[in-house]
Amino acid sequence: MSFVPNGFVGSVALVCSLAVAGCSVDLKPFTQEENAARVESDLNALFADQERISGPIMLEEAVARALTYNLDHRLKLMERAVGVRELDVARMNLLPSVAANAGYDARSHADTTFNEARTSTSTTSDKRVKTADLSISWNVLDFGIGYIRAKQQADLALIVEERRRQVIHNILQDTREAYWRAAAAERALRSFGPLMERVQKALDDVEAQVAAQVNLMEGLVYKRTLLETLRQLEGLRHDMQAARAELAVLMNVHPDSEFTISDAEGPLPSHVLTFSFDPEELELAALTNRSELRSEAYQLRINRQEARVAMLQMIPGLNFSAGINYTSDSYKANQRWYDASMALAWNVMSLFQGPANIELAETKQEMSKVRRLALSMAVIAQVNVAQLRFVSAKRDYELANDIATVQGSIQTQVANSQQAATGSGQEVIQADVLAALTDLRRNLAYAELQAAYGRLIAASGADPQLDGVSEQDGLMVLAGAVGRALQEWENGEFKAPARWSGEDEAS
Repeated sequence: MSFVPNGFVGSVALVCSLAVAGCSVDLKPFTQEENAARVESDLNALFADQERISGPIMLEEAVARALTYNLDHRLKLMERAVGVRELDVARMNLLPSVAANAGYDARSHADTTFNEARTSTSTTSDKRVKTADLSISWNVLDFGIGYIRAKQQADLALIVEERRRQVIHNILQDTREAYWRAAAAERALRSFGPLMERVQKALDDVEAQVAAQVNLMEGLVYKRTLLETLRQLEGLRHDMQAARAELAVLMNVHPDSEFTISDAEGPLPSHVLTFSFDPEELELAALTNRSELRSEAYQLRINRQEARVAMLQMIPGLNFSAGINYTSDSYKANQRWYDASMALAWNVMSLFQGPANIELAETKQEMSKVRRLALSMAVIAQVNVAQLRFVSAKRDYELANDIATVQGSIQTQVANSQQAATGSGQEVIQADVLAALTDLRRNLAYAELQAAYGRLIAASGADPQLDGVSEQDGLMVLAGAVGRALQEWENGEFKAPARWSGEDEAS
């Protein structure tokens, strides 16, 4: 009859209980209180640690706020940090493997064996034994492959940095466009309020005229004109309010926040933006600087390294190991000893898999080259389209400015006619509405000119040279650096992208 210790039975029962409990996993959705707590935490984190808006916002401050607080940019910064940490991990993987083990063995009966005649027994080990060992191993093939993988991870980190550059370009372009549209909106909203009150008062007067059946047809036509004018002004006011909300979102400010635009306080800038670069020169700058092309160049280098990995996997792996060992077993003649070994392992099937892997890597290289050529053609097209749009936007602004000037003169003449008792109130309101609309179109045309200029800069791949200033230096310091960079661009000074601080290491 075999003897089974009670402790063993208890251990088996405990393991079975844990296994059964682990298989019974129920659905556990978040409660309403947990969702509410999550929302409160996220809302607090959205606008935490931000400098308050203390005055009218200038363009450089809007860009600085977007670069500092915009969540898309902050996400790319975190992705870059992850890429750097992954590179550090890949470098650490090149070190040899060092393993330390310690154990304790216990058994109910001593390890006893019979002699060949089974007439006597002998004990070969203690009932309780402590063991420990420290070993180091290094595989030459794994080191070679790991080294290539680390270089690939370095290129991946550079790709993440290029994506961050692209986000910066998008933020600069979107913020410039939203800022000038918000400036146009602020000017329009300032004039639309009193104008809409006058239109509403005129509408009340004409309704009284229609109700009294005085000049009925003329009154109905005038009422329809006033209603259409009111609807147009209401729609434009809603659009202008949306422009301010877009700028607020880019700066990571709550859309309902109150702030004013510095360039909405005075007249539009007298100077008109110009761009005197030669098209071919701009194309070469874009092909050199655009983050998409630089990312694809890094990807091609990764694919080339993948072909080397495929070739290395076809050769045998040589493994070296050495260690120091200890056991408390009193029956051992040597309780401490050293060991060393060298082993050669070869997966013969890699001879059949290797050519296919090499061919796949080479195909990826060709695909990467073709993709880069396609991107190059797209970049050239974007540069030329951006130039054409800039020229068109500049001409459109000049026309809108001329029309607004003429309409301003007409408004003055109509006002003078009313004062001389030769003009009607209807003509004055219509002239004032047309003047407000033409002024708004002029402001929107200037905003589109600024947006076209921003798209042209983004298409060239130019980076703002911030002279080593970062978000950690404070919002106003960053705003000053952004202002200098924007002025350099307006002066036609474009520079190559700044090298990332980790690029030398990653290469």
